[in-house]
Formats: sequence, C-alpha cells, structure tokens
Amino acid sequence: MRKGFEVVLASGGEKAIEVLKSGMQIDLMLLDMKMPGVSGLDVLREKAVLKDVTPVIIVTGSFGQEQIYRDLEKLGFTREDIIYKPVDLFLLLEEVKKKLGMKT
Repeated sequence: MRKGFEVVLASGGEKAIEVLKSGMQIDLMLLDMKMPGVSGLDVLREKAVLKDVTPVIIVTGSFGQEQIYRDLEKLGFTREDIIYKPVDLFLLLEEVKKKLGMKT
C-alpha cells in the first residue's frame, strides 16, 4: 500500500544508517525498533549524531517498557511518535499524512 508515496526500503538498521549518511532526500522515516543487528534505537542515535531532521514514526511491539520511552525522550521523541504492532494501516496512513503536513 503506497498510496502515491515513493518508498525507499532499508532492510535493517545498518541499511537505514547508510541511507541517512547518503544524503538522500527523505521526507519521513518509518522505523521499527526491533531489528537484528542494529536496532531502531541505534539508528535514532546515529540520526542525532548526523543532525538529521527527518521526521520519524517509530513502530514497536513493546508496550509499557519505560526504558524505551526514556531513551526515546532523550532523543527528542514522545509517545505520540510511536505506533504499536500490530499496525493499523489506516492509523499509519493518517500518521504519515500528519507528519508530512498533509490533509487527512
């Protein structure tokens, strides 16, 4: 479901960091927190080091893990930046539009 969006797929945290470092123009990052190797949190930390300002929607299956929330808050994210699995595609599309400043 692309709904008119161009999608760049990064199959893991290492690839996501490569995309960030490439300088490619990205309007929005949809980022899973749990990935093999380099985690979503690691990607967000590298994003901060790179001073990248791309908006992010964080996807996680972890409910109520306060340490995750504290780590995200240190990086400037709030609970409103998180969508929980299983992902409701209608909600995801609404959040994407909101982050991109589009009418919903």
